[in-house]
Amino acid sequence: MTYTHLTTDELVIIEAYFHHDTPISHIAKRIGRARQTV
Repeated sequence: MTYTHLTTDELVIIEAYFHHDTPISHIAKRIGRARQTV
């Protein structure tokens, strides 16, 4: 299994959701990544 780094866009999305206190599991589902990656 290969690892794909997070893109700048994904990092911005994660940061925005994080500031709104969105649970990590919800963020991961919305961007299509594993919780461990987020």
